[in-house]
Formats: sequence, structure tokens, C-alpha cells
Amino acid sequence: MSEAVVAASAAISIAVLGALLSYASTRRLQRSKARLDRLNAQLQEFYGPLYAIFQANHIAHLKFVNTLRPGSSTLFAPDVPPLNDEELRLWRLWAQSAHRHRSGPAYEVIISKAHLLIEDEMPPCLLQFCAHKAGYDVLIERWNQRDYSEHLSVVRHPGDELHDYLRESFTRLKREQAHELEATQGRTGQPRDIGWPRRRAMRERVAGPGGQA
Repeated sequence: MSEAVVAASAAISIAVLGALLSYASTRRLQRSKARLDRLNAQLQEFYGPLYAIFQANHIAHLKFVNTLRPGSSTLFAPDVPPLNDEELRLWRLWAQSAHRHRSGPAYEVIISKAHLLIEDEMPPCLLQFCAHKAGYDVLIERWNQRDYSEHLSVVRHPGDELHDYLRESFTRLKREQAHELEATQGRTGQPRDIGWPRRRAMRERVAGPGGQA
């Protein structure tokens, strides 16, 4: 075999190998981008909003309860003194506001964005919340007709189970998002964001503490 043939064969082999490696790299990048796009959607459209809504409602609820029954975490329990008529009126106002501004939007996120769930099936705590919200739908209609014989939904709020699920899911997705971002930026040669604390430290080394670079 002549040297020309050998050289040509080697050149062809190198070209084919390069093409295969480029194809494999492109496929990996595409898969990584698709995974990152889904993670972004899960955080932005489902877990992020739900986590924020329920955490804010939890904090506000505890503050409200503490104004009526200091040191208690609930207003309705055997060891909590019963609410008087005025306190029950305040509770109804609170429950209706929470239902309209927080439970309602959270319910809409759950039923309209269920395709972004991490799991293959709806988690029990989310199903229980939806049933809890449906219970208040009926109860508030009764209040509007001046029927104040009941003050709680027929289905209990999932409470800590729901808060723990959303916190753990949100944290898990944020970790996976950071991993995919690092992998994607590394493959495309994009500069990594070093973060605000490190950028500030770098500026201070250049301009001195409190100075302008």
C-alpha cells in the first residue's frame, strides 16, 4: 500500500472520528439543555411559586394565631380556649383572605402545571391540599349565607407534610439546576457567573474596601 493511500485513509478516519465525537458532544449538549429547560420550568412555574406561597402563608398564619392565642400554633384544638364571637369573625375574615389570595392561586398552579411534577403521580399532600381548598369553597359559601355553624374545612390542611415536600423538592431542583448550568456552561465555553460575593471581593481588592473600581 502506497504512502499516499495510507495518508488518505488516515485522514478519512480522523475526519470520521471527529464527526462522530462532534455528534456525540452535540447530543450530550442537547440532552443537557433539555434537562435544564425542564428544571427551569419546574422551578419557575411550579415548585418556586408553591414554595413561596405556602411559606408566606405559614408565617402569616402563625403571626395571626399568636395575636389571638399567644404561644399557640393553632386556634382550634382541645387544649386551646374556644374563640369568642368576635374572634371567630376575625378568623372568618382571615380564612377568606387566605383562600382568595393564596390557596386559590396555589390550587390553580397545582391543577394547571401538574405536568411539571417530579413524581409520576400526584403526591398525597398536594391532593389533600386540593381537597382542603374544596372544603373551604363550600364553607365560605355557607358563611356568605350567614351560616356560621362550622369554621374549618372538612379536610384538614396537610401542614408540615406539604411544607417539607415543597422545601425538599425546591432544594433538590435548585441543586440539579446548578449542576446542569455548570455542565452546560463548561461544554459551551461560556463564562461562569462567579456570584455576587466573589465579584464584590474582587472589586475591593482592586479599589480598596468601599472604593469604586
